[in-house]
Amino acid sequence: MRSYMLVAAGGAAGASLRWGVGESINRSPGTFPYATLLVNVVGCLLIGFAARMLVRGSDRWQLGVTGLLGGLTTYSTFADETWQLLDAGRGGQALLYVAISIVAGLAATELAGGDWRPR
Repeated sequence: MRSYMLVAAGGAAGASLRWGVGESINRSPGTFPYATLLVNVVGCLLIGFAARMLVRGSDRWQLGVTGLLGGLTTYSTFADETWQLLDAGRGGQALLYVAISIVAGLAATELAGGDWRPR
């Protein structure tokens, strides 16, 4: 039960942060989704740091990674915004968004690990 509470608390905070970032960056459907790109790449960076510093399954992991960062980052919004770009006839931007999201997310996670990452 404790893990559920930690994940729920972290998830509520993460989702609220994501919503706040989205609200602060005005955009219309079918335009480039900068807010989601930002939270997903920053989330990847922070998950990369957490993976090297926290014990998986610990209370800190449940609250911070599974909850907070899981609530902050969002694959479903990424997929929906990609389809919005496609529906708006912006296939090039959709492809760019997918490519940047994947490459930047992986790079951010790797950057967080650096050379000091345990192997």
